[in-house]
Amino acid sequence: MNVIIIDDESMAIDVLRFKLNRLTQFQISIKGTFTNANDALQFLKNESIDVVFLDIEMIDVHGLQVAKQLIRNPLIQIIFVTAHAQFAVDAFDIEATDYLLKPVHEKRLMKALIKAQQKLQLQEDVEKEKKEHLLYAHTFGSFYLLDARHEVIKWRTRKVRELFLYLWFHQKKPMLNVVIIEELWPDLEFEKAASNLHTSIYQLRKLFKDKGIQDPIQLVNNHYQLNVEISSDYDKLTQLLEQKRHDEISIQQLLNCYEGDFLAEEEYPWAIQTQLRLKQGVLHVLEMYITTMDAMNSLLKLNCLQKMLELDEFNEDYMFLLLEFLIKQNKKQDCIQYYERIEEKLSEIGISVPERILSIYNAYMIRI
Repeated sequence: MNVIIIDDESMAIDVLRFKLNRLTQFQISIKGTFTNANDALQFLKNESIDVVFLDIEMIDVHGLQVAKQLIRNPLIQIIFVTAHAQFAVDAFDIEATDYLLKPVHEKRLMKALIKAQQKLQLQEDVEKEKKEHLLYAHTFGSFYLLDARHEVIKWRTRKVRELFLYLWFHQKKPMLNVVIIEELWPDLEFEKAASNLHTSIYQLRKLFKDKGIQDPIQLVNNHYQLNVEISSDYDKLTQLLEQKRHDEISIQQLLNCYEGDFLAEEEYPWAIQTQLRLKQGVLHVLEMYITTMDAMNSLLKLNCLQKMLELDEFNEDYMFLLLEFLIKQNKKQDCIQYYERIEEKLSEIGISVPERILSIYNAYMIRI
C-alpha cells in the first residue's frame, strides 16, 4: 500500500517510518513525509495514496482540519497518530480508519495496518464488481450496447431501445413520465402511451436484471431515472471537445471517436439538437486545429480535411482547403480526381465551381 506521513516533528516521522519499514509483510511503500500539511495536500493532487498517517496537534494547522480536506477523496484512508487521546472521538467522527497514540507500539500499528488492508481489499472488490457490470454504449453512427462480456445486447422492441437511450442521455436528472410519453409516444392517446411506457420500463428492468444489475431504474414521484454505470464514446467525445488545447494525439482520438452523427441511424427527434451541437463542435475543433497549426503531420491534416467534408460536404471553404493541401503536396493525380469530384458534386445541385477553387486549380495545372 502507498502511504505518506504528515507530522510537524521530524523525529516522530523518523520513528514511524522505521517501524513501518520493519513490517515487511504489508508491502508498504512510503511515498513521502511532510512536516507541512499544505505541502502534503499539494502532493496528493498528483499522487495516488492509500493511507495517510496524520498527526492531530500540529503547530501551523490542526490535523482534523487537514482530515476534512483529505476525506474529499473517499479512497484515502486516514490513520491518526497523536499523543492527545482527547481527540479520539472527533477523529472517528471523521471516519478515520484508526487512531494511534504516541509512542506507537508495533502490535498496535500492525492492527491499524490490517484494518487499512481490509478496507483496501473491500474497495478493490467494489471496483471489480462495478467493472464486471460495466456497459459500453457506442452512439456515433450506428448504436449498440455492449455488456461486460463485450457482447451486443439485444432489445425486445425498438421502443425499449429508444427508452433506454432517452433515459441514459438524461441520466443526470430524473425524467417525468409525462415528458417521456410526449417524446416517445407523441401520436398515441395518453392511456395507451402510459401503458406502453410501463411495459417498456418493465422489459428494460428485466433486461438489466438478467445482466446482474440490480435496481437499474429508479421511480420517485412519477420521475424515472436510469441507475446503471455506462461508459460511452459520447462521454469520450464530450471530454475531447471540452479540452482547451489540442495536439496530434487528441485530434486523432477525436477523428477515431466521431464515426458519424450522434445516433444517426435512429432518427429520434429528441436527439436532433444534440446531433447538430456535437457536429458543429467537432467541425470547430478541426477547423481551429488545421488553421492554427503550421507544422503538423500531413496525413493527420488530410484526415481532418476529409472528415470536415464528410460532415459538411458542400462547404466551399473546406473544398478549397483540401484542394490547396493536395496542391501543396504536389499530388497531381489526386488534385485532378478531387477537382472532378467537386465539379460532379456541385453539378448535382446546379452550382458551378466557385471562382477561387477554379483559379487555384487552373494555376496549378498550368504550373506543372
